[in-house]
This record gives sequence, C-alpha cells and structure tokens, in this order.
Amino acid sequence: MKIRNVLISFMTAAFLAAPMAMAQGQQQAQPMPQQQEAPDVSDEQINAFVDAYVAVSEVREEYTARLQEADSQEEAQELQQEANDAMTAAIEDSGLSIEEYQQVAMAVNADAEVREQVTTMLEERGAL
Repeated sequence: MKIRNVLISFMTAAFLAAPMAMAQGQQQAQPMPQQQEAPDVSDEQINAFVDAYVAVSEVREEYTARLQEADSQEEAQELQQEANDAMTAAIEDSGLSIEEYQQVAMAVNADAEVREQVTTMLEERGAL
C-alpha cells in the first residue's frame, strides 16, 4: 500500500508539472537570468490564466482520484498522459498557449501586484 501511495504522489506531481515540462521541451535552451524579472502580462492574459488555473485544478482533482483507483503502473501512466492532455487542452481552451501560461505564472511568482490580482480573482471564483 505504501508503494502505491508513493506512486500516486509521484504521478500526481509529474502530471502537474507536465505542461511546464512540455513547453520547456518546445523551447530552445536559454540561459537563466541571475534574477527573475517579471514578464509583462496584460489584464486579458491574467484573466485567461485564472480561467486556465481553475480548469487545470479541476483536471488535477479528477485525475488524482482516478490515479488512486489505478490497478497497475501501466494504467497510472495512461491516466497521467490523459491528465497531461486534458491540462494542455484546458490551458489552450482558455485562450493561452503553454508558453503564455508559463509567462503569466512567472509574473505571478515575481511580481507582487500580479500575484495579488490573481489571488483576488481566484478568491472571487471560490478557487482558493
């Protein structure tokens, strides 16, 4: 049972990071700046990001439950791929590319004003 819980935890973490990893694989290697600068993002991008974040959270919840019911590692891997595809679709359905989603996420991490705006919007939607 402990191995199953570890597998579920690992798989959940992996599929949560999948959109980020997928986008990184699509980009050419770029040197990381010494200090993270907040990318410029528009209000439209922030709204789309919040929509995508809520949708991705719903996918995560659904697939976490399904992963707990997986009978084998193979089934868990298939569910992880489905979850990754569903999260990617949720982001793109919000009107953002994976790269744009990451850009807004970086702005949230680096800019207190953007972080506050996103947090407020998520609270208003009951997502926090």
